[in-house]
Amino acid sequence: MKHFILIVCFLFASFTIHAQDYKSTIKSTFSEYLDAIVNSDFEKAMDYMLPEFFDIIPRAQLVSIMEQTFNNPQMSFKIRNPEVLHVEDAQEIEDKFYAMLTYANDMDMQLKGEEDETEEQKAMRTGLTQAAFAQSFGKDNVKYNDSTDSYTIHAEKEVIAISNNGTTDWKFIVLENRQNGMLEKLVPTALLEQN
Repeated sequence: MKHFILIVCFLFASFTIHAQDYKSTIKSTFSEYLDAIVNSDFEKAMDYMLPEFFDIIPRAQLVSIMEQTFNNPQMSFKIRNPEVLHVEDAQEIEDKFYAMLTYANDMDMQLKGEEDETEEQKAMRTGLTQAAFAQSFGKDNVKYNDSTDSYTIHAEKEVIAISNNGTTDWKFIVLENRQNGMLEKLVPTALLEQN
């Protein structure tokens, strides 16, 4: 009986260690992805994305879109404090492993108005922009600084981590409500219905 209890304890400890290992791998791999984005290394960031995503939007095109967004002369933004908040237990669906994760970051964003913009036009621009950001990120997560004409946004996002073996080579796809049609092509419907 003593040996049986020791074996059960060992198996439970091994399972717990394994569970923590893959979650640590997901967390560190996704952190590498976030670092690549923060440092504008978009080619490297693509290595962490689900390869099937590039059947919908080619890799080179996505890199170009990201470069244009980050280098847009009409706006500037900086991503700060990226952090993985939580990794859920992985589940196997259709011979792949899926784990949901939640991450957060802060963004400092400044949109440039026209040079001849009047105070009334600026008020309209900032009001519409703030309303759009509030709808996307939640009113309490958007702060406008009138003196610098800039926004600070706190964003929390859900991500699906996907692996063929459940332990290594995790790839990611960020859940965006307006991309449901695309997501249905990339992940099982059963997984999307859980969220």
